[in-house]
Amino acid sequence: MSYTGKDQTPKLTYDLIQRAVHGDEAALEDILRHFDSYINAVSTIAKTLPIGEIIEEVDEDIKIQIQMHLVKIIQEKWRELI
Repeated sequence: MSYTGKDQTPKLTYDLIQRAVHGDEAALEDILRHFDSYINAVSTIAKTLPIGEIIEEVDEDIKIQIQMHLVKIIQEKWRELI
């Protein structure tokens, strides 16, 4: 693996990408973990509570759609590049 602990972001290496393109589930999970903070940021929505307070939370449906699209791109488009 390209990182030492669970809490660390995996490095996006050529080897990791190549394994993901060829269907290695662990490599795909590492890539998703690499982009997790970005995906959380773009899938965060603001909600207004009944008391008028505004909170921000990750919309899990949007997050899953982004993750699924990333996996599809890795397996289809990145394959052409490797």
